[in-house]
Amino acid sequence: MRDKSDGLVGEPPQAAYGPAAAALLSAVHEHFAGIGDDFVDAFYRGLALDDQPARILGSLDAQSLGALKLRQAAHLQFLVAPDTERETLLQRAEAIGRAHALVGVGGSMLMRSQALYRGLIAALGARVGIDAERRYRLSRIVEQRLQDDIQGQAEAAERVMADYWRSLSRPYAAPGTPWADASGEELEVLGALPGIRAALLLRLNQDGVLTVERSAGPQAREIAEVMLSPTTSVVIDPATPRGQGLVALAWRTRQAQSTPNYRTDARLQFWTGQAARLHVQSTFALPVLDETGHVAACVYLYGAWPSQFEAPWMREFGRGLQRRWEQIWQRCRAPSRYALPQELADAYRHRLFAGGLAMYLQPVIDLRSGEVHSVEALARLGMPDGSVIPPGQFLPQLGNTELDRLFRLGLAQVLDWLVAQPACFDHLGVSINLAPSTLLHPDCTAWVAEALRQRELAPRRLHIELLETQELHSEAQRHSIEQLARLGVRLSMDDLGSGYSSLERLSRLPFDVIKIDQGLLATIRTHPMRVISLVGSLIQMAHDLQRAAVVEGLEDADAVEAVSLLGATLGQGFGLCRPMPMGQASAWLREFRPAPPAPRVATGLGALAYHWRYVRALHAPPSHTDLATCPLTDFLRAAAPRDEQVAAWHAQLHRGEDVDQASRRISDWLVRSITQA
Repeated sequence: MRDKSDGLVGEPPQAAYGPAAAALLSAVHEHFAGIGDDFVDAFYRGLALDDQPARILGSLDAQSLGALKLRQAAHLQFLVAPDTERETLLQRAEAIGRAHALVGVGGSMLMRSQALYRGLIAALGARVGIDAERRYRLSRIVEQRLQDDIQGQAEAAERVMADYWRSLSRPYAAPGTPWADASGEELEVLGALPGIRAALLLRLNQDGVLTVERSAGPQAREIAEVMLSPTTSVVIDPATPRGQGLVALAWRTRQAQSTPNYRTDARLQFWTGQAARLHVQSTFALPVLDETGHVAACVYLYGAWPSQFEAPWMREFGRGLQRRWEQIWQRCRAPSRYALPQELADAYRHRLFAGGLAMYLQPVIDLRSGEVHSVEALARLGMPDGSVIPPGQFLPQLGNTELDRLFRLGLAQVLDWLVAQPACFDHLGVSINLAPSTLLHPDCTAWVAEALRQRELAPRRLHIELLETQELHSEAQRHSIEQLARLGVRLSMDDLGSGYSSLERLSRLPFDVIKIDQGLLATIRTHPMRVISLVGSLIQMAHDLQRAAVVEGLEDADAVEAVSLLGATLGQGFGLCRPMPMGQASAWLREFRPAPPAPRVATGLGALAYHWRYVRALHAPPSHTDLATCPLTDFLRAAAPRDEQVAAWHAQLHRGEDVDQASRRISDWLVRSITQA
């Protein structure tokens, strides 16, 4: 065993960088330049014979490959430089190892380079004529430095891969999380991964342009600006240059797409100049499929290195990332149908909480008396130019915390308005929507209680609406609902018939009011029998559960008459009154005069509704059982004075003869008259 002071076997790694090592390396340093060139030539000839390295090198143009070889030679010179310190070497190894992991340089290639360089150093020692002991010491010094370099690179590569895999193992967002929250958090994680210049989330806007909805990463802003520019934005039309890119191809094919080198990919020539300016070397486009297998969104990753997304482990990561985003899409509250550009979404959020929130009011009318029963508060966004943005454009951009703020601001506005109304409106209630996510906040009930207390308002005058389309999946939410009920506010289930199954919810939770979704009435003139039957059944269910029912979406007098005859007591819609700014609503209330409904059947929809309810005797048997006094008799006489057949069916029904046949014929006749009008 040689003495440790001679820098031989048994010395710590630091000995390869000490004064003795520096002196020996200085003596032979001039000979290392040639070895570096020999190593690079031999090493790259060997790589060209291996499929994976050959693919990496093949993706480089001549300029990039030449620069890579120069960097490789310079690194070897650095390894054997007399003044190289171990800490500096390990720092460089860290950076190189991160890059090697991303481009797919594996441990076998590193070990091959070490063996090749070791052989060249041995040949050098013999050629320069140094004695055996010094030659041995030289080989040990170089060996240790090579080992430090290789080990540093390998450990860095492991950390890089662990970062990527760890991003896939994070907990998923809770069901019902706003898309804005979940997608934003996921993108922030992707944008922070090693080698990622930017991570973009794109969805189609209503013009067929793939719009950057959110972005993250060191160069996200600059890249998003390129993607949002009218001249360089991406469309899915393959007939245009802007439709030739990877993200458009991924959208059309529903398959992941990548490029190992942005400069040399003919498909990307339209954006090559922008990519060079932003130092983007490679990209990875991952389509996100919805439950039906259609593309809902696309995640687009921009890499700092050539071939960054081509290594087998990275392709597997891409498949995992694609599955993760598809799960997130299915678990989250659905975003708006069309994407909103990130810059515009940010502007909406800023404006909303900087004085732009405007609560509009829409009356709910008592269909029996024609009087105003209550008003519903609907959020709007007032812009500096005077335009008013509907909720469908800005609400999907809000996360849970922002929805909490919106509720508190809106609640304050509508309660202040209620307090300002004359005493003659002391009976009037006001309703406001509450996001189920806000129910999870421990102070939700306290916010409501304090707002009522400050204004000395009776809790019964506040109606809180919860969307049936948003899932109440936790005991905490149910507990908050029960607390609000104990406070004395009235609770409404909004949009019944548009989302989650509600029977269990209605039986367990203390709702006072059921609001029947306006979407159910959208096809009342094209499929009147179907709509009448469904809405009538929901109204009857509300009666059976001893809940008040509000029918939304009453667009005209015909629909108002129909739901009134089906037994609805409360209605809301453009046919009764449109939403108004709060100041205008106050004036409207002062001037409003109730108009009780006419006692007769005047419309085809009303006749169909009356007939449907008469035949089924849904709520209580109608009093007009005699043919002469039946409301349908006058209606049919006026609507079809010469149609003796329908009059005969009506008479047959009242005689009780073959009731099913007569009822079906009258229904068919009424449906034809409605759909053909």
